[in-house]
Amino acid sequence: MPEGIGFTVALRRVWLWALLMGGYACFAVLKDYPPFSRIPDIPAGIDAVATFAMGMLLVFRTNRAYERWWEARIHWGTLVNVSRNFAIKVREFVRPDATETNEAYRLIVANCYVLMDYLREDIRMATIAEFLEDETMPDHEPAYVVGKIYALLERWRSSGRINDQTLWVLDREARTFLDVCGACERIKSTLISQSWRTFTRQSIVIYLIVLPWGLYDDFGYWTIPLTVIISYFAIGGEGIAHYIEEPFGRHEDHLNLPAICAGIEKSVAEILGQEGPARSCSLRLTREAATPRTR
Repeated sequence: MPEGIGFTVALRRVWLWALLMGGYACFAVLKDYPPFSRIPDIPAGIDAVATFAMGMLLVFRTNRAYERWWEARIHWGTLVNVSRNFAIKVREFVRPDATETNEAYRLIVANCYVLMDYLREDIRMATIAEFLEDETMPDHEPAYVVGKIYALLERWRSSGRINDQTLWVLDREARTFLDVCGACERIKSTLISQSWRTFTRQSIVIYLIVLPWGLYDDFGYWTIPLTVIISYFAIGGEGIAHYIEEPFGRHEDHLNLPAICAGIEKSVAEILGQEGPARSCSLRLTREAATPRTR
């Protein structure tokens, strides 16, 4: 299914294909009449084995895809916790002034929005410019933002605001920002192998072509509705797996990254006592989510 199609629309296409398979099953109902009578009977045992094998294949395919989606959700949950922890430690250990607090707030919040855009290949200059007041357009935007976080920590250390022990405590959180980024990059760049996806789809096609001819001897005219139902499950299962194995998209079953980023922004603003100008940025990004601007 094309990436730009929401799964609600995709399910309608699944129903269309299932109904087409029901039309194809009408030929199996004519098996008692020429020229279809020359088609040999398919033993019930073979049909049962094929159904079991197809079920196992789809279960494996769907489970692998869902594991990717769930792993991505775990990493973004980690980002939420790390952002809050880092903000609290900055507030309590550094006791920054108003300017430094605002800078820390902008860096923490910019990190999550930039990571979202980066994973969606939808980096906007406005994301960095609005949060950091910086017109730079680096090659790896999350690393650029985390670099600024470390530059802030180094200024505090050099000025004696924090000692090496406190720096180590803050580093435990700061380095997790890029750990999350790297984990998400791995999920995005290592899909299930193309050979396995192709094999699964070809197996589904072969199975559905043979299916009604094996059902007719036992179910008669019920072969048609049974073929529609089984086709819906088989094609829909592959569609779901294809849809959720890339969890950073924009549709209803993908991760709701704008909402997660807005939650981080709200929490960090509360922790650091900010009512910063970035407050409106989450709404802007949410509204513009359907109209990506690539680099």
